[in-house]
Amino acid sequence: MSGARTARMGLTAAALLVAAVLFAPARASAEITAGTRWADPSRVDLDVEFPGEGYHANWELFRCACGDLLVHSELSAPDAVDKGETLLLQGRAVLSRGFGEHQEELGSSLDAPALMMQLALRLLERAEPGGPAAIAGPVDVDVVDEINQIYLESYSAIGGFHAPWSVKGTIAPAGADQRRFDLRFEFTVGSGSAAQQGAMRLKGLADFSADDFPVSGSASLEEWTVSWRDEQDPAIPAAAEARTLDELRAAMRENNP
Repeated sequence: MSGARTARMGLTAAALLVAAVLFAPARASAEITAGTRWADPSRVDLDVEFPGEGYHANWELFRCACGDLLVHSELSAPDAVDKGETLLLQGRAVLSRGFGEHQEELGSSLDAPALMMQLALRLLERAEPGGPAAIAGPVDVDVVDEINQIYLESYSAIGGFHAPWSVKGTIAPAGADQRRFDLRFEFTVGSGSAAQQGAMRLKGLADFSADDFPVSGSASLEEWTVSWRDEQDPAIPAAAEARTLDELRAAMRENNP
């Protein structure tokens, strides 16, 4: 099982498997229709209680119809809380702000929130394969898998949870286009005599409406730190002149790899 590094969080390798959420284009419908997948939300608010005392994270992820992703992060360790935002533009530029002195470590990567979002959605898929439209009332979740591994993947690493694993909890409607969940995920770390049991709690809200993206195209870039996934991206020279989010997007459209 591969671990993912998140500075100052002190989270175990079992807790931080690196992955990404594979998002489809944002839905325009205001209600959840048959065929909607758990991987289709326009917004996810996710709380994760990690193994250990006081290790907790809240991530709120927004998906733009233009393909961009925004994550609000609040990361809590026993001795500190770090808050900030990370914005991924066209999968190429990463903008971040907040996070205090840990801006470079915590703001420049979407690995940790992407991991936990993907894990939550994978567990929801197993709990109710019919998708969010199949949840008409409160549903108790009790799944044990002794065979199938959970595979997770991101831009920069891969990971997963080996079987056996289990998930228990509840899923319930929270309006016509939202589903609330509270899941306890139990897993095994290591093998043989070195095997240890681990657990984490994932709870939150998946919103399948098509709300407006919370950062406007006219937003100034002054408060954001900009980094690039490819240091040779052809848009970098033109992007240096951009003053707004829309101008940065235009520079990328005009200078494709």
